[in-house]
Amino acid sequence: MDYIVFGIVTGCILIIASIGFSMVWKTENFLNIAHGQLLLIGAYFAYLFKEVLNIPFGLSLVSSVILTAFVGLLLAKIFYFPVRKSGILVLLFTSIGLSWVIYGIIQAIVGPDIRTYGLETSRMIELLGKQIISYQELFIIILSLSCVMALHFILTKTKNGKGFRAMAENRDLAQIRGINSKKLSDYVWLISSGLAGLAGILLAMTGTLNMELGWQQILIIMSVAIVGGMGNLYGTMLAALIIGLSMDISTIIVPTSYRTAIAFIFVILVLLIRPQGLSKGGTA
Repeated sequence: MDYIVFGIVTGCILIIASIGFSMVWKTENFLNIAHGQLLLIGAYFAYLFKEVLNIPFGLSLVSSVILTAFVGLLLAKIFYFPVRKSGILVLLFTSIGLSWVIYGIIQAIVGPDIRTYGLETSRMIELLGKQIISYQELFIIILSLSCVMALHFILTKTKNGKGFRAMAENRDLAQIRGINSKKLSDYVWLISSGLAGLAGILLAMTGTLNMELGWQQILIIMSVAIVGGMGNLYGTMLAALIIGLSMDISTIIVPTSYRTAIAFIFVILVLLIRPQGLSKGGTA
């Protein structure tokens, strides 16, 4: 049972991280490798607020997500928007270079030491005399699913959400129809970066905070997004849960160090059977 719970928690965090990555892919049409470092930024913001400034964790989490959202938008305006028309490869290599710049700056400021948030993680919920799930794990699951439901509402019920879906399908046609693509692009970067920051915080909650967090997660995030069908909310959810469960349940029979390898084996198998992923793409 523990492994299933761990897998669901991992899957929920991957959902949050991967949806933001997919949103940028659908609107900007490039793989934002620096998305992984936004997880690192969010996680260290939360550490700064809670452990250094002694701000309550709930307020630290919210503040860190908001700050990361605006940092992500600022980085996009400085580094991506000016070269947007230069092609996919230019954007891709810009994101790779930016990843290393962010990594280097953060390491220069905080150093390579491993850190934790100092949260109480041992309190468990019992059912019929058996410990089922910790309060922290339940919090992560509920928060992640709440974010997914909120994003679904935004995409399907709001004017900006419908505009995003139109822009994701055909940016030029959306502009002809009067949709303000520049404004919507800003919203996409805010949401994507905020979700990345939240995912980084949740990951640090489940283990430790270290400088390699962004690099460790970006390939898994890309894999989830590809297997789910780039930009498809429900496909990404399904892929994240399956990959999360496969990574953690596999540790019953293989060493923990092979978790990531198991995820990529699953990705390869899915793409061999369904090259388009679990869904055909789209935004919902």
